[in-house]
Amino acid sequence: MALTVNTNLASLTVQNNLNKASGNLQNSMQRLSSGLRINSAKDDAAGLQISNRLTSQINGLGTAIKNAGDGISIAQTAEGAMQESTNILQKMRTLALASANGSPSVEDRKSNNAEYSALTAELTRIATTTTFGGRNLLDGSFGTTAFQVGANANQTINMSLGDVSANNIGSQQLKSKAIVPTATGVGAGAIVLVGGGQTGTINVTAGDSAQTTAAAINKAAVGGVTATASTEAQFTVNSGAIAASANFTIKVGSGSAVSIVGVKTTGELADQLKSNAAKLGISVNYDAKAGTLSVKSDTGENIVMDNGDADAIAGIKVLAKDGAGVYGAATGLLAGPLQVTGAVSLNSANSYSMSGAGVAGLFATTVSAKTTVAATDVTTAANAQNAIDVISQAITAIDSQRADLGAVQNRFDSTVANLRSISDNSTSARGVIQDVDFAAETAQLTKQQTLQQASTAILSQANQLPSAVLKLLG
Repeated sequence: MALTVNTNLASLTVQNNLNKASGNLQNSMQRLSSGLRINSAKDDAAGLQISNRLTSQINGLGTAIKNAGDGISIAQTAEGAMQESTNILQKMRTLALASANGSPSVEDRKSNNAEYSALTAELTRIATTTTFGGRNLLDGSFGTTAFQVGANANQTINMSLGDVSANNIGSQQLKSKAIVPTATGVGAGAIVLVGGGQTGTINVTAGDSAQTTAAAINKAAVGGVTATASTEAQFTVNSGAIAASANFTIKVGSGSAVSIVGVKTTGELADQLKSNAAKLGISVNYDAKAGTLSVKSDTGENIVMDNGDADAIAGIKVLAKDGAGVYGAATGLLAGPLQVTGAVSLNSANSYSMSGAGVAGLFATTVSAKTTVAATDVTTAANAQNAIDVISQAITAIDSQRADLGAVQNRFDSTVANLRSISDNSTSARGVIQDVDFAAETAQLTKQQTLQQASTAILSQANQLPSAVLKLLG
């Protein structure tokens, strides 16, 4: 190698190595001080992109976990309020059952109704004042709300909350009309029942009892529709139209017939019916002051009168009660059979409708109508009976919402567990890419420090090489 002064190649080479060692030493110090292997894109361009995507996912998962927690809190708040609403409805149902009994006086029922009305108001108050973070939950304004439970768009869980105030919950009802007593009873025809996305056909045979029709509806099991049946008839004896005394037979369903003989007044008819009430399977209610007589089959069997004599045909009128508790038109006894067909009451938490040839013979309307809890009272036994049906469906409606909330809470719990697992694994993956290995980087730091010191010492010697020329010149 030539001995030169202007170009010191050895010094340049050592300077280059010194610069590399200094740069590597600076990188090692930056990594060790920050704890990150990637501090800028030049450290690892691909790794930076991956770590940033993982960071976005991790941050999103953290927020999603919080969102799911909010959903759980809302569900728990709503469910707790609905538990109290259910407790109130159970108390109201108890009051309705007490008022439906025959023993309470008018004043007793008024007292029951006062408490019943207060509980109704409280039911609505709970629905309108239950809030979470200032947002009403049970007044119908919440509707269906989506909770963001993922790190990416449209990863949601929906929660639905309905209006559970006394002005909204209740029963979708359809009550049969008063069927005028005739020799043949109800006519034949098919009824198509549609509700809750289901369809069922009920075939009504001529002369069917309300009990038979209700059983067929319940067997169809359409949209949560339940049917109950009862038969109630009112007898009126016109003494002026009876020349001597009235005689006829009466039976309920397939039971044995009982002979009614020598009747001249409504009171006498009431006495004979009371004497045979157990045999007939009926309850007899006679109000001597008002002169009204009614008999009831709680099972909804047909009440059939037969073999009436001339006085019975002339002097005894029979009325049948409809599903709403109102008596229809009167019919006199016939020389042949006279059949009293009972009433059918349909209840469901959801709306439903009817069609078919058999509807007209039983129902005046074909579409259910909602009777809310607020529209009921227990001032009379009949009203109390209807209140029982309405409250039962209201409890069912709330229970359905509570079941949905329970399912949503379980979904949120599972989601949170899954999100935490994903977050932990994503954090671990990001750490592998982004975090510095202190053991390896410390070794690298020691190496670069040694190289820097060695390069500095050698550079000092390399810089002295041109001075050898002076010895040649001396």
